[in-house]
Amino acid sequence: MTRSASAPKPQLTTLEIVLQWAQLPPEHLNVAMQALEPELARQHQRELEQARLEAADAKDARVHKLYFGGLIAGFLLSTGMLTGAVVVGVNGQAWLAAMLSGPSVLSLAALFVLRKVDAGAARQNALIHRGALAAGTQPAVDPTLQGAPPGSVV
Repeated sequence: MTRSASAPKPQLTTLEIVLQWAQLPPEHLNVAMQALEPELARQHQRELEQARLEAADAKDARVHKLYFGGLIAGFLLSTGMLTGAVVVGVNGQAWLAAMLSGPSVLSLAALFVLRKVDAGAARQNALIHRGALAAGTQPAVDPTLQGAPPGSVV
């Protein structure tokens, strides 16, 4: 069987090359070691680059898992808060429903999804939340008292 000219030669390892040169006189071994030094440096650089790429891939995988876990946690938290708001709202506790379904849901979802909180947005959400709570805690007006003048007894 003949080899084609385009077939690559098998790469010899450093040990195989040194063993071949060891059979020759010491002067030849010294020349061989000097010739192998650049190859060993290149091989070391390849190994370092491969290790760096593997570490970068592992880091990317960890970051992806963390981000995906945040998305799942944000979804579950938001869904749980909205479900709780519906349940307590149906039971007549409007202030608690407003607290569970108000801007706090948006703030928590943004925290888990975006992984950052803007100070201005946090202040604005707090103001909106106070307004929602104030609207939910206003006393109900008795329909029989709506037409009565102030200060009169019914």
